[in-house]
Amino acid sequence: MHSSLKYPADQTLYTSLIIAHEGLCPNKLNSHLWVDAQSTCERECNVDEDCADFEKCCTNVCGLNSCVAARFSDGTPAQPGGQSAGNTSESNSTTTCDGFICSQQGATCDIWEGQPICKCRDRCEKDPNFTCASDGLTYFNRCYMDAEACIRGVTLTVVACRFYLAGPHTSPLPQDTTAHPTPTSSQEDPMPPTLFSNPHHQSIYVGGTVSFHCDIVGVPRPDVTWEKQNERRERLVMRPDQMYGNVVITNIGQLVVYNAQVWDTGIYTCIARNSAGVLHADYPLSVIRRAEDDFSEDPEMPMGRPFSPADCLAEVDQRVCSGERHVDWYYDSTLGNCQAFNNGGCEDSRNRFETYEECKASCQREGMGICSLPAVQGPCKSWEARWAWNMIMKECQAFVYGGCHGNANNFQTKNECEANCPQRKKRPCKTCRVKGKMVPSLCRSDFAIVGRLTELVEDLDSGLARFSLEEVLRDEKMGLTFFNTKHLEVTIAKIDWSCPCPNITMEENPLLVMGVVQDGMAIIQSDSYVKSITERRLKRLREGCQTTLRKL
Repeated sequence: MHSSLKYPADQTLYTSLIIAHEGLCPNKLNSHLWVDAQSTCERECNVDEDCADFEKCCTNVCGLNSCVAARFSDGTPAQPGGQSAGNTSESNSTTTCDGFICSQQGATCDIWEGQPICKCRDRCEKDPNFTCASDGLTYFNRCYMDAEACIRGVTLTVVACRFYLAGPHTSPLPQDTTAHPTPTSSQEDPMPPTLFSNPHHQSIYVGGTVSFHCDIVGVPRPDVTWEKQNERRERLVMRPDQMYGNVVITNIGQLVVYNAQVWDTGIYTCIARNSAGVLHADYPLSVIRRAEDDFSEDPEMPMGRPFSPADCLAEVDQRVCSGERHVDWYYDSTLGNCQAFNNGGCEDSRNRFETYEECKASCQREGMGICSLPAVQGPCKSWEARWAWNMIMKECQAFVYGGCHGNANNFQTKNECEANCPQRKKRPCKTCRVKGKMVPSLCRSDFAIVGRLTELVEDLDSGLARFSLEEVLRDEKMGLTFFNTKHLEVTIAKIDWSCPCPNITMEENPLLVMGVVQDGMAIIQSDSYVKSITERRLKRLREGCQTTLRKL
């Protein structure tokens, strides 16, 4: 005899309790299906019980969890009441979505209780294809934009991701001129990269999402990359349409940090380049713990040592004093700004601040950082020519100012700019000497390239030179030709910047650069062969190489 089960009076409730949260997450059935309805990753959950009965708590695109409709092995979604759409009734086998139209953007037809209905998409493909929408947001791909439109019951359209300025109108239009005059050749003159708006510091809690938009204008269109400043010399160059852990660079040069952690604190530098120049813009980020984890205001804790202005000049404290490590800020007197560093738990450090704002207010005096600010055009359209100091090129450069929301690195004349910002002090220097003549130097070198200098980064006694490659003459260890490399970063070792050797600081023509490779890194030294190259000299070098090879 079978034992009998006692059902509660409300049998429907009992049934729903038994079958609640059945099924699987969509991406468990198909790895190409992702589950969240929007790129902002809302409707967060920890376990299935946080969701409705017919939903599961599944991983979303941000690395967190969201409530979504469960799926069954036949691919059908779960429905309220706990049944799979494929098993609600026998009439489902004959009911189809043929001819049933869903007018809402992002809605798709589904069968529920034998009837076709429109419902918002609950899954999107995993591959990124960042899409700019009319609501001002950038979505992970077109599917996420459509799903967001469906949830909000609105229509969203794809819009251009950038605002490009063909060129400034330097004078008002005459009365007999059309509203949109025909572009002239002067509007196509090269313009160095300029920021559309000022960079600013942002603070978020752990686990949050934050974005920095490097909104650049320039002619021709500047190429945008990102780097995060750190204590190590090497920096990862982050390029558009790529993901780097929990950091995404969109196709419009926007940097997005998902599920931010304390170690994401730091300064993210946007680098924009075109044929007319290069621009650096720093975007500070602070990732802080929530109030319950913050004991900085505990009245029982002893007060720290009093602050002295001399603390700003102290070296950063690299000691390890305890097992607890966290990210703090220090003032870099060489660079003239605040930088993040890993604090090893040493509470008696002099040059240490818990927040970027505290560091900036304590050490960065008014006027000290003016010349390091990027040129900012601003959103207004009262165009006028202005001058700004370029920290990379070490000179004053002209740019187009819109008339509002600029910054202090904005001067009406070149003379005013040069009077307020540092110039390179020139003094007679000895001629740089190389080890040997051109062809023998080539034979001794690990690499030899012909390229144009695009950027020069100076440090105390070293530096970095970035080249746009035009020709690879010799490459023994890096595979430049095999990988079709277009740009090369070369480390300059042991250099005196007051009289630099090799002297590549003032060169605008293509350079012939020969050097060595150590641990996969291209290096040039004070006696390396670095000179401007002409077609005649390049031809002689090729002939010399062929003669040398025949002798071998």
